[in-house]
Amino acid sequence: MNRGKIKAVLTGVASLTAITAVAVGLTGCSNNGKKETITFINHKTDFKQDGTWDRYVKEFQKTHPNIEVKVQALSDYATNMKTRMNSNNYGDVFMLPDSVNAKDYSHFVEPFGKLSTLSKKYYGVNAKQYHGTVYGLPSDMNGQGMVVNMEVFRKAGYKTFPKTPEKFIAALKAIKAKEKGVTPLYTNYHSGWALSNWDYQVSAAAGDPNYLNEMMKMKSPFAKGKPMNTIYNILYTACKDKLVEGDPTTSDWEQCKQDMADNKIGAMELGSFAVLQIQQKNKKNANNIKFEAFPMTPKSGQQMVTIGADYCYAISKHSKHKKAAREFVDWLVNKSDYAKDCGAIPTPKGKQIPVIFDSLKKNDVKLVQNTQAPKGEEDLLQKVNNDAEVGFQTTEDYKQKIIDAGVGNNKESFESIMNDMNSRWNKAVAKNVK
Repeated sequence: MNRGKIKAVLTGVASLTAITAVAVGLTGCSNNGKKETITFINHKTDFKQDGTWDRYVKEFQKTHPNIEVKVQALSDYATNMKTRMNSNNYGDVFMLPDSVNAKDYSHFVEPFGKLSTLSKKYYGVNAKQYHGTVYGLPSDMNGQGMVVNMEVFRKAGYKTFPKTPEKFIAALKAIKAKEKGVTPLYTNYHSGWALSNWDYQVSAAAGDPNYLNEMMKMKSPFAKGKPMNTIYNILYTACKDKLVEGDPTTSDWEQCKQDMADNKIGAMELGSFAVLQIQQKNKKNANNIKFEAFPMTPKSGQQMVTIGADYCYAISKHSKHKKAAREFVDWLVNKSDYAKDCGAIPTPKGKQIPVIFDSLKKNDVKLVQNTQAPKGEEDLLQKVNNDAEVGFQTTEDYKQKIIDAGVGNNKESFESIMNDMNSRWNKAVAKNVK
């Protein structure tokens, strides 16, 4: 199958297959023959455990024999790195946490170059830019939709994945009724970080790549009838109707991947990165695992999937080996198999779209990038979100509240939770939007 024929519209850029690949020539960092050692800190503990990082380092050293790379992979990466970055000791190369405000990038990391230049070569560089300067290069680009086991849906009578909230809930009910021992929707409550994927659906659900720039100034974005309310209501309803795991507070990220691979879970709200991880758990059933658009269709009728930067590589301001660090980052982005091994879209424009996105072709789903924030407002969404303390796209607290309310672990209603979020958001907008 020619994956290049997928109908993908990327906001502000040409087709994935139409852009010429950027060939970046890399040379070894000789430093007069002296060997340098750099430390690379990241979140991919699975790559550390299965030897992938070791393989990458060996490949890198074939062209850069004078650069030694020590790899540290941290669990609960965002929390651990937030602590480390209170000192000057957070490696030479690392994944830039979202907790760092855009206005503070220059205090922590080295610039990579101008947005106007790098955006011609790479996707997603607007993710970590400030006033036109890029401070992080995306490790890869992820799609934001839903990971599903279509064999589970087929057994319940669904040949295609539902496109509306009502049909999605109906499908989950059919799975529960017809397939004993199968969890229709797995929440991943306990992992925490996975719950942010519900928030990432908002632009596609709204049918507007500019929606986040509107939301950061919007009054009551969690009110009934608005995209986030509908998205959260899907989660709440699934929990209320007992269509999720028996006790979400004990959910297990590693086990759920195996269970979905073994046809024991119907759907999970995750980015496209998870597809390959699940497929590898049971290669016999690999074709059952698909990546689909979130079950909402905008008023326009055109379903979308947003693609965005995964963690971005950054170079520490305090590194004593910045040249070597930059060469390693350039190699990771342009030469390594990182995106391929993650089942993600490569950062350099012109490389082939992964096969896991083929399932979107049938429904003419468009791939779009969120519109970057206007100049001077790069931090605005983060400021509003931080002051509101609702954890939109960051923390799990309110998503867990919704789940707890649905399964009956607290006495809050869905409406009261949404009202609380709106109240907090409105006060934060009033404080930050002049």
